[in-house]
Amino acid sequence: MKTESLTFLKEDILSLGRMVDKTVEQVERLLRNETNVNVDLIEEREEQINDACQAIEEKCLDLLLEKGQLDAKEVRTLVGSTAIAAKFERIADHAHRVGRMAFWAGQDKVEIPPELAEMTGVIHLMMQDVLLSFVADDEKKAQEVVAKDSQVNYLHDVLSKQLLSDLGAQDQASAQMRAQFLFCARFLERMGDACVSVARKVFFIVTGNRLKKDAVEAK
Repeated sequence: MKTESLTFLKEDILSLGRMVDKTVEQVERLLRNETNVNVDLIEEREEQINDACQAIEEKCLDLLLEKGQLDAKEVRTLVGSTAIAAKFERIADHAHRVGRMAFWAGQDKVEIPPELAEMTGVIHLMMQDVLLSFVADDEKKAQEVVAKDSQVNYLHDVLSKQLLSDLGAQDQASAQMRAQFLFCARFLERMGDACVSVARKVFFIVTGNRLKKDAVEAK
């Protein structure tokens, strides 16, 4: 396979990842009650992300069907890239849902739990690191992404306990809003899990080995 074909593919993945990261960044700002975020742009970008993901999948299939022998890493890159693109699309879907909730809460002057913005901030860093690991073939950076997910899980657990602690004592409107915040926390946790999945794919592409959980925890 021509080297430039993989280079262009990586550029497409990077472009997709940057769009997703931009959405995550803007959702974090919404959760922090910043008012200068254009929600319509998040909606428009979601369509662009979906189109970009489909284009990457089709390009990978075309490259796999090309004549000529592929080496092991090239096969891992092509197969892994389709999975990575799908994970990025899923992160954007979850972020879009959280962003809409944050926008509605802001419109209604509802206080948003700060842990949601903290979780999103960690995911924002995970997105940047996982993109760097993919572009630079950096397996160590991929391991750092996996380790960082513990922060997201911790914040999710803390917030869930807070929201559920006296849920039965809340009036209907407050209980419904707490339920929405619980959904948001769950979406954010899944976004962190998706970043971990991408990092594991990157590690496999680069090394040909599966990233063991024990190896990450031991670092």
